[in-house]
Amino acid sequence: MIFISSSWSENMFMPDHLLVDIHQIDEEQFKKYAEVAHSCIDKPNLSKIIGVDYNPEHVQLRPGDSLLKVLIKGGRLSPLDDELPEDVFLEYYCYTVFDPNTHVINEKIEENKVLMEE
Repeated sequence: MIFISSSWSENMFMPDHLLVDIHQIDEEQFKKYAEVAHSCIDKPNLSKIIGVDYNPEHVQLRPGDSLLKVLIKGGRLSPLDDELPEDVFLEYYCYTVFDPNTHVINEKIEENKVLMEE
């Protein structure tokens, strides 16, 4: 499954011995993936700005899952912002989870990569 979040913590992993492949994606790729991703954005103003549902849900990532992380750079959003302030911009990252004990990349990861490359 593909999730969208603006936060990241180690307790998102289930189980906790997983590895993560991290790479930056551009805004166009993010928007494409966001169409099929499950939002876990916990900031109402950010969810409005990026066009996804506000959903302050905690997520547990398993092998094959991907997390699209939205990183706020250059400043902060105030609760009243409904668009990015002039000095603030967003960066997007894709975190794909896999289990190193299998030594085989899960088929779900391959499916997500195909989706993300289309």
